[in-house]
Amino acid sequence: MVGAGLTGLVAAYRLANAGWQVTVFERYPEAGGLVATFDAGGERLECFYHHLFTTDTDYVALAQELGLGGEIEWLPSRMGIYSGRRLWDFGTPVSLLKFAPLPWVDKFRFGLSTLLLNRTADFTKFEQVTAREWILKHAGRRVYDTVWGPLLHQKFAEKADDVAMVWLWGKLFLRGRSRSVTGLGERLGYMRGSFGRLVDALAQKLRESGARFELATPVKRITPFDGGLEVHTRNGPARFSKVLFTAAPSELLRAAGEHLPQDYRTRVGSLPATAALCVVLEMSRSFSPYYWLNIADQEFPFGGLIEHTNYIPRERYGGRYLLYISKYLFQEHGLWSAHNDEVWATYRPYLQRINPSFDDSWVLARHHFKAAYAQPVIPRGYRSTIPPFETPVPGLYHACMAQIYPEDRGQNYAIRTGNRAAATLLEGAPSD
Repeated sequence: MVGAGLTGLVAAYRLANAGWQVTVFERYPEAGGLVATFDAGGERLECFYHHLFTTDTDYVALAQELGLGGEIEWLPSRMGIYSGRRLWDFGTPVSLLKFAPLPWVDKFRFGLSTLLLNRTADFTKFEQVTAREWILKHAGRRVYDTVWGPLLHQKFAEKADDVAMVWLWGKLFLRGRSRSVTGLGERLGYMRGSFGRLVDALAQKLRESGARFELATPVKRITPFDGGLEVHTRNGPARFSKVLFTAAPSELLRAAGEHLPQDYRTRVGSLPATAALCVVLEMSRSFSPYYWLNIADQEFPFGGLIEHTNYIPRERYGGRYLLYISKYLFQEHGLWSAHNDEVWATYRPYLQRINPSFDDSWVLARHHFKAAYAQPVIPRGYRSTIPPFETPVPGLYHACMAQIYPEDRGQNYAIRTGNRAAATLLEGAPSD
């Protein structure tokens, strides 16, 4: 197993339970991938913000299986949007009525188009049209320019116009279903003590089964031999009958590309994705009244503010207020390689635009995290480009975010992918 994110850990757990001898290679010192944690005010917190929807049944089922189902709390949250140089409530019919940046006719078109998406279960209707084209047709120019256009740009930058409507459908349809499940409005799920607890439980189960972890051990290359595959690390080569690679497509090409046919390399290499920067502030004061604040302004250098302690009580974090500053970007962007202080100097004036009272004295600690592979870009016709788990190299399999469709990422779908990838391996000949 290459990669100890949720997909890799779940697949390893299923294979170990089936009697396979499993070794997990991970380039970083700890398991978890995008669910890695750090200490904030004496409590574990995810480096990248996370929550569950009530429709995340794969996650809930695994948590129950591991004895953690009762540790998930389902709590209300509040969403806002920054538009027209001020904050607005957003995400409910009442908030839409009060959203002054849109005239009444456009509020009606916005609501009607959202209702249409929530009531359309067949995602294939949205695969061959871009989000921009669909929104302009069904919601209108003002809705696009005021809300969806800026949000798409913040998410996908120069590729925003290429994103298929199926991606946006997935977000809205999923959220609509999540609200309808409870009948009490939207509830989001969070695990007491952080989602890192499920990662820990998987790792513990694996160790108990005899699985071996090679942490802080990047895989340099993977080469076939007669009867299996050699995984090369700084510790030398290790031989396996099968290898499941759960890192990014670009990493698969780096490690095993010379053994893959050109058409497959082209297919996998054409799967674009953005990176992510996440700055986490520990503060002495609250920044805004919202858990989730979308930034509908393309001038801003970040796209979202997630104030974790407007959702989870700050008393769990030593009384500190916790704010994520989220930025999606391609690695060519200057902020990707910028020093942490340069990133902060870029962000700070824009935080003051949102909250003029904000001051550096509020910041008790600042943390910076990066993920090179964070958000697949879904263009029209994407389904035909998704590679199967099996690669053309016998015994080599690949499972990653690019294969989550029509959804695109998230803990629930990482677990689902891990389950499916393990099932694919188990369908073949038993491992030695």
